[in-house]
Amino acid sequence: MRIVLIADSIDLQSAGIHIYTLNMIRALEESGKHEIICIRQGKRKDIRFKHDVIVKPVFSFIEKDPVRIFFKIPQAINRLKPDIVIETAHFGPFNLHRRIKRVTVIHDLTPIKYPGWHNRFSALLQRLFFPSILKKAALLIVNSENTQNDLLSLYSVPRQKTARIYPGIDPFFKVRKKDILKGKEPFFLTTGTIEPRKNLPALLDAYQLFREKTEHRHKLLICGGKGWKNKAFYRKLEAHPYRSDIEMKGFVMKEELKSLYLRTSAFIYPSLYEGFGFPVAEAMHCGAPCIVSRVSSLTEVGNDAVLYFNPLSPAELALCMDQLAGSEALQIELIEKGYKQALNFEWERYVNELEKQLEEII
Repeated sequence: MRIVLIADSIDLQSAGIHIYTLNMIRALEESGKHEIICIRQGKRKDIRFKHDVIVKPVFSFIEKDPVRIFFKIPQAINRLKPDIVIETAHFGPFNLHRRIKRVTVIHDLTPIKYPGWHNRFSALLQRLFFPSILKKAALLIVNSENTQNDLLSLYSVPRQKTARIYPGIDPFFKVRKKDILKGKEPFFLTTGTIEPRKNLPALLDAYQLFREKTEHRHKLLICGGKGWKNKAFYRKLEAHPYRSDIEMKGFVMKEELKSLYLRTSAFIYPSLYEGFGFPVAEAMHCGAPCIVSRVSSLTEVGNDAVLYFNPLSPAELALCMDQLAGSEALQIELIEKGYKQALNFEWERYVNELEKQLEEII
């Protein structure tokens, strides 16, 4: 088959959907069963695929250039005459020839369920166009049972039109089992864009309780680029009584993040909602004991290999932090369970299932 992927996230993002799209394309290319063509803006000169088609925006100052989305991209795709087009980031594809099968990847439904967490314009576009996108799609790929259940409960979509396929871990974060117990250091780690969904103010509250009620002196490292609607977090951070022990590292490259995963006493993921949760899977594969919100898809990713807490309870999180900091045996138990659990997330397994689903809709 000739398969076109709309891969804008490669050029415009650096976190979740970027990671998903990058490794999805690489796995499809490595499989070699089908011809893969990527529609891109071409801003990332350091990332190239076997067949890139550059479609530049007309109005680059607009977040989602409507001329490019609704006219230029469809024109380019229709000229390519693919069998299937895959949109990897929820929004589209649009205005294609009827014979072309449309596949949309749905990572989560936060723009629909929690529009307040997003840019107002972006959330509005999702609400306006999502019903039509669902109707015209031949297949909807979701990356967790939680996202699948959200989709089926909010929209009248036939279950047989959906396919839950767990994504894999970036191969860069795979380490040998013999290396996962080495050199743990007294700091907690979290990573993610600084935005409301990541629930970082609750983490700051939990860290304060942890420091006030225990004798541990672990530092807190927060990795992630600045997102949106985060003023309340930064106010709380600057007023924090243990601010000198909290390090804001900003966006970090994969090499540094891997080192932090390997060395941390515990990786904490306090998110309020996730479609999957790549950082948890990465951290487990790098031997980090994990403390994770008991919400959405995170219980699928962590299974029985992590400590869970209510993300609305800083006190419960602080208790988990104390448990892990004070027990080497518990750390080792979670490290070993987490490493085993992370082996379930492989891109080879993902692409085998994806290709099977694509072949069924032709």
